[in-house]
Amino acid sequence: MSKTKTPFSQSIARTGFKAGAAFAGSVAIGVALALLLGGGLFFVYVGRLNGPGMAGARAGGAGALLALLTSPALLVAVLLVAFVPLYVMLGVAQGRRRALRHVVAAHGDSLSERLSAAIAGRIEAMPRAHGALERAGEALSANALADQLAPALGTSRAVRRIIAFVVKRLPLSDLLRQWRAQRETSVPAEAGREDPALRAMLHQQVGDALRDMAMPSHTLLWIALGAHAMLFGVGLWLTR
Repeated sequence: MSKTKTPFSQSIARTGFKAGAAFAGSVAIGVALALLLGGGLFFVYVGRLNGPGMAGARAGGAGALLALLTSPALLVAVLLVAFVPLYVMLGVAQGRRRALRHVVAAHGDSLSERLSAAIAGRIEAMPRAHGALERAGEALSANALADQLAPALGTSRAVRRIIAFVVKRLPLSDLLRQWRAQRETSVPAEAGREDPALRAMLHQQVGDALRDMAMPSHTLLWIALGAHAMLFGVGLWLTR
């Protein structure tokens, strides 16, 4: 028996094609940086190991090999070649983030509403016995929430990653403390009934987490580029 797709899950699937294209584009940029920048600077630097700054290495024989193996210049070469896979990994990580941003940009409001309602429903269903709220994290795993929301949101990897990101960023213990403080000054809701205060707090926190996910970030790439340039400069100084 085939599963019936909801309009929302079908819309998520259509967005997934754009997200996939964004992911592929970022990976391609990462590979290009790895080959052109990472590999290019490495081979430029290796060519300098036979330059005027490496007289011992040009002497020939075992002494030249020993001089090269024990020189700081060789360590720089090893570190430079490590930037080749690093740029590829950064491209993959950036691609995943761009793909998720596409999904959040298109369906952020619906995701926030459904996910916050699912989390609130699980908390509201818990007994009010002492210690029950402290064990809320056991019932609010990303997999459990993804399975619960699968009929409405679908089972795509993008949706599961978004749910996992939100659950990881959600300050659950702080929210429960705030909720408990509000309940002490108001008439508490019975277990299983909707609590407007809890749902409002969760909706705000989930929305904030999704907005953080949608914010573009190139910090790691800029750090890698700066470190790469600095290391290459040190190598040029060593082989001058």
